[in-house]
Amino acid sequence: MDLKTQKAELKSINWNSIKTELNKLDGIENGYLTLANDKGDYIQCAGNPSMLTVEYRMNSKPNFKHYVLGKGKDKSPMKVSWIALQNSVGPIMVHEEEVLNLKDVELIFKEFFENQTIPSELNKRNVTKLHVEK
Repeated sequence: MDLKTQKAELKSINWNSIKTELNKLDGIENGYLTLANDKGDYIQCAGNPSMLTVEYRMNSKPNFKHYVLGKGKDKSPMKVSWIALQNSVGPIMVHEEEVLNLKDVELIFKEFFENQTIPSELNKRNVTKLHVEK
């Protein structure tokens, strides 16, 4: 697995190195962290320690699926509250349920690192269309 930050790419990693990099996220100089496996699947976290968001990409060639992860129940589009996470890469618009804390993100990254999956209790909002070249 590869770990990529806003400043560096780390090739030989373990859980402690991932946790260390997650704890460095500040939304300013360290705005994101990506953990990718050999198949091209990855999780990516962005934000600051109190407000983080995680995206998950499943790469099944020639296609892929891209999701924003969240907690709680899905809401109808008319009841969704949007939040702008301020970040060094620009504001990121997510649903209120997709704002996670550092503990939530650590659990997601640990599951992906150990099992190459995400926790089943998370909601996955499919945003694949936003990432397809036109």
